[in-house]
Amino acid sequence: MSAYGLAHSRLINFISRSTSAIWKGLKVVRRMRPFTRQASPPTVAKLPLVHPVWVLPIVQAWWGQQSSTSATPTQEEKAPEEQTNPMQQVIVEADELYSVGDTVQLYHFLIQHKDSDDAGILWRLARAIRDYSHLSTCTPEDRKTLIYQALQFVEKALHINPKNFACHKWYAICISDVGDYEGTKAKIANAYIIRDHFKEAIALNPEDATSIHLLGLWCFTFAEMPWYQTKIAAMLFATPPTSSYEEALDYFLQAESVDPGFYSMNLLMLGKTYAHLGNPEAARLWLSKLQDCPSKTEEDSKAKWEAEQLLKTLDAAG
Repeated sequence: MSAYGLAHSRLINFISRSTSAIWKGLKVVRRMRPFTRQASPPTVAKLPLVHPVWVLPIVQAWWGQQSSTSATPTQEEKAPEEQTNPMQQVIVEADELYSVGDTVQLYHFLIQHKDSDDAGILWRLARAIRDYSHLSTCTPEDRKTLIYQALQFVEKALHINPKNFACHKWYAICISDVGDYEGTKAKIANAYIIRDHFKEAIALNPEDATSIHLLGLWCFTFAEMPWYQTKIAAMLFATPPTSSYEEALDYFLQAESVDPGFYSMNLLMLGKTYAHLGNPEAARLWLSKLQDCPSKTEEDSKAKWEAEQLLKTLDAAG
């Protein structure tokens, strides 16, 4: 399984941003009301929706504005049901382009198959569109259009094959991406949807380290909520989203056990979580492992820089 992808920059920024968004949302929301979806981008016909989408950018926090997800683990590319698919050659070529990180060529190759009814092709197309949207050459306006297109294609894929774990994983990722465009109420409302699709992805494929990592990230984000925000959320919602650093740590360690060294951000989050739990020695261990890894992507470089800063902070604290 290869590493996860370049698409995770803003999830680290989001870790601090999400609690602020929830705090603002709690002041104005007592009852959630359906959010009207934007019209489909003009270049792609409206696709069937699995259900209305309201978004919490849990994933955006570590995927955010980055060039691609070419380092994403590729266990999903070996789904058994796709091995006898008539479009297998398309999938094979797409996976080859993905493995070498050729985001632009992969996008142009798969967009030719946008009318496919093959779930394996459609979720790969959603991933390719999403990666393409995070290239530095993409304008904010084009990025927004592409993000919504990616969601439409993965919704269609999930509708076609709800037993494909990659469809669940990328559906959760894409609705998280859409969160930046649909407002605070939507972000709060969709927390459980994102979590549940990651859990379903893991249930369908327990060997996919990326889905496990993302569920850990979901837990880490809600562990960041201050206690007073949690109490207010409990007053406004029957069962507000909650988690702990211990729960997040369990998922990060599980992901590392499934596929050691699969993703630079998992090593970083292990270091961060141990630091939050008051275990600086364990934090240093994982951050040092990250420092020793080669930087193959922009995201790897960013993770190593952040690890270096956290190591300095830990050293200064003694």
